Amino acid sequence: MPDAPASPFARALASAWRHWWFRLGCVSGAVFALLATYAPFLAGEAALLWVGPDGLSAPVIADIFNRNSYAKHHDLLFNLLAVLLPAMAGFCWLARRRLTLASRLRWCVVALVAAFVLVQIPLLPRASGGVQALWSERPVTQLTSITAARDGGEGWAILAPIPHRWDATYRGAVLRPPGWVNPASGARCWLGTDPSGHDVAARMLFGARISLTIGFVATGIALLIGTIIGAVSGFMGGKVDLILQRLVEIMMCFPTFLLILAVVAMTSRDIFIIMLVIGLTSWAGTARLVRGEFLSQSVRDYVTAARSLGLPTGRIMFRHVLPNAIAPLLISATFGIAGSVLGESGLSFLGLGDPRAASWGQLLNHGRENPSFAWLIYAPGLAIFVLVLALNAVGEGLRQAFDPKASS
Repeated sequence: MPDAPASPFARALASAWRHWWFRLGCVSGAVFALLATYAPFLAGEAALLWVGPDGLSAPVIADIFNRNSYAKHHDLLFNLLAVLLPAMAGFCWLARRRLTLASRLRWCVVALVAAFVLVQIPLLPRASGGVQALWSERPVTQLTSITAARDGGEGWAILAPIPHRWDATYRGAVLRPPGWVNPASGARCWLGTDPSGHDVAARMLFGARISLTIGFVATGIALLIGTIIGAVSGFMGGKVDLILQRLVEIMMCFPTFLLILAVVAMTSRDIFIIMLVIGLTSWAGTARLVRGEFLSQSVRDYVTAARSLGLPTGRIMFRHVLPNAIAPLLISATFGIAGSVLGESGLSFLGLGDPRAASWGQLLNHGRENPSFAWLIYAPGLAIFVLVLALNAVGEGLRQAFDPKASS
C-alpha cells in the first residue's frame, strides 16, 4: 500500500483528485495547453520533415523562430515551450527521487526564461556578416510549403495535419463550409473558413494561445497587486488598513468590464495592453481575500515568535505568513484565469480586441455578423465553454479540498 502524501498540500490535491469532475477539468485544461503549445506543428504550411537533395531537415523548427512567421512574444514563449517540453519532462522524471516537485518545476521555469532571453540576443553569425539572434526576421523558405511537397517533385515531406497558416488568406476561401477542399493546398478546411478566407481550425488552435496567455498573465498581474496590497493591509492594520481598504472599495465600486471597455477603447488594442488592463482592474477581490488570511495568520504563535526574534516585517509577511495563506490564492487564481478568458473573448466579440490576433471572441463576432454560417459560432463558443468549465471545475475541486468544512 503506498504511503499517504506527506505535505498538507499533497493531501489536499489527493483529496481533490478523487472527484471525477476535477480530473476531467485537469485533463481538459492540459489538452488545451498542449494544443496551444504545439499549434505550429498541428497547423502550418512549413513541413514537419523534409527530405530533399540536401538531405533530411525539419523546416518547422526554423519557421517557429522566424519573426516573419511568429512576431509576437507570446508565440515565441509557446514555441520555446514546445521545443523544451520533452527535455523538461525527462528532467522531472529523472530527478524525481532527488528533487521535490516544486524544485523541479522551478528549474524548468528558470530554463524556459533563460531560453526566452537567449534566443533574442544576437549571438549567431550571419551569412552576410555580423551576428543575429535565433529569433530574427528571415525569408520564408517556399520550398518547404505544402505546394512544393505536392508539385515540386524534388523530395517528399511530412506536413502538419492542418496545412494552413492561421494568418494566411486563400483565394476563393471566403465563408466556405466545413470540409471544403482548398484548391491552393489540396487539403480540407475541417471547420470551414471565415469572412477573410482564414482556416477556422488553424485559428482555433492559435486562439487557444491568446486565451491562455491573457488568462495567466492578467491573473498573475492581479494576484501580484492584490497580494501586496492585501498583505500590507492585513498585517499592518490600523490607519494603513483603513486607507488601503478604502482604495479596494473604490476599485470594487467600478463595474470591471465597463472599466476595461473604457480603457481599451482609449488605448491601443494590442494583446499586451489588454492583458495589462484586465490585470490592473481585477485585483480588488484578491486583495480582500489576502487581507482576511493575513488578519487570521498575524495572531498565530509562529508570527509572535518571529517578531520576538527581531525578523524584518517584510520577511515575516512574505517568508512566513504568505506560504500559509497560499491555498486561497490558488483557488482564486483558477477562477481568475477563467474570468480573464471570458473578459478577452468579450472584448474581441465587441470588436475591441487585438485585430491581428486569432481570438475566439473575434470568430464569435464573425458568426454574429454572419448568422447563416453556424460553424463560426459553434467552434469558438464550444471552446470557450469547455475551457472556462474546466478551469471552474479545477477551482471548485481545490476549494473543497482546502476547505476544512467540506473535507470533514
